[in-house]
Amino acid sequence: MRLPLHLGVTEAGPAFQGTIKSAVAFGALLSQGIGDTIRVSLSAPPVEEIKVGNQILESLNLRQRGLEIVSCPSCGRAQVDVYKLAEEVTAGLTGMEVPLRVAVMGCVVNGPGEAREADLGVASGNGKGQIFVKGEVIKTVPESKIVETLIEEAMKIAEQMEKDGVMSGEPQISVAG
Repeated sequence: MRLPLHLGVTEAGPAFQGTIKSAVAFGALLSQGIGDTIRVSLSAPPVEEIKVGNQILESLNLRQRGLEIVSCPSCGRAQVDVYKLAEEVTAGLTGMEVPLRVAVMGCVVNGPGEAREADLGVASGNGKGQIFVKGEVIKTVPESKIVETLIEEAMKIAEQMEKDGVMSGEPQISVAG
């Protein structure tokens, strides 16, 4: 008889520190197939513990729930305020339940590759952004319209995914004949 193994990091600490400790511990174990359940414990509101736990599972591809935002780190090539763009896009898409990867990139060097690899993305520079959907450039918009355009396009993609039956957390089942 196999019993489930529960993993937990007690006394992890405040949100930032505890998130790092939990991610390292759970990542090392779960990536090796060790553990069946996890409990994130932070000195933070319980909803933050749930968010961290879900993100750890999503990062390990153990759970697919919904929105994933990827964005640039800070570097000298960024020609837009990537932090602000990423935060505004994240806020505008909060609650989206379909699995969607959105890339918010701040330069024309690495941006196009990252944006092309995502379901939806932007490569920004020189006061404008190239919007990519499923690897193809669909339009170029002024910097002031990047967030609005990404949100509109994300909603279109989500609507199509829902029509196609691709919902968050639902397994895709196919029967070979």
